[in-house]
Amino acid sequence: MLGVYPSALHVQWRLPAWAHEKAGKSVIGSLAISDEPEVFWDGAGAERLVAEWKARVGFRDGDGPSQWGQVFAAGNGTSGRPVRDHVLVPLGLDPVDVWFTDVVNTYFVKTGKGQQGAAVGLFNTVAPHMDLAEARLPARPTPAELIKLAVQHHRERLRAELVEASAPIVVTLGEEARSVLDCIADASDGEPSRPLTGATASADSYGGPGTVTIGGWTGRWFALVHPGNRAKQWRKLHADWVELTKKARARADAGSAESRD
Repeated sequence: MLGVYPSALHVQWRLPAWAHEKAGKSVIGSLAISDEPEVFWDGAGAERLVAEWKARVGFRDGDGPSQWGQVFAAGNGTSGRPVRDHVLVPLGLDPVDVWFTDVVNTYFVKTGKGQQGAAVGLFNTVAPHMDLAEARLPARPTPAELIKLAVQHHRERLRAELVEASAPIVVTLGEEARSVLDCIADASDGEPSRPLTGATASADSYGGPGTVTIGGWTGRWFALVHPGNRAKQWRKLHADWVELTKKARARADAGSAESRD
């Protein structure tokens, strides 16, 4: 399973009363505080991870002048759960049997209203008053920049991971991951070797299998939309793919049962 870049452990940060006026808000809705424990994490154990983080940084619980408010796990597993439920389950795969990785291994923040960059900016308005350093997280590159970064600096890592995993199936999530795999492969064919864009995707082509070869390994390749893309067109295409894939698996399972009988 090849994604784009890692996510993070997130919390809802309820600011102490004295900080409300400085921030203009009482709550930071979903703030990244640490690395996610694994690629495409489903959010399991988030409260424990937050408790461990609080102990590690000496978090000052409370509402007093020298305290930092309260934090609770929030907004975690939003990519991992859809991947598990709407990609792995239709393909008949268990997460424990899957090698997860990303084309780059750096966490980036998106900018704009409601995005992580805004949450970081809100935190930075109150951080100096809490004797905390400002957060400095890299902004998400453009798609073209991200693809270039991955191909130039992560090519050998990705090729080595794919060969070592030696999986019969590889799934890329999103056009960036698809493009990177196509660029670093020795050979590819089928639907995944073509760009995954709104202008080219259709019910007849979306999710169609292909093959990819790196070194002595060849795998069956599915190029799917990233779970973070919630555009209506892509949701419909992917939902249809899920149903068709489940039906195909059911027919194959029934055929196997009949042959055993």
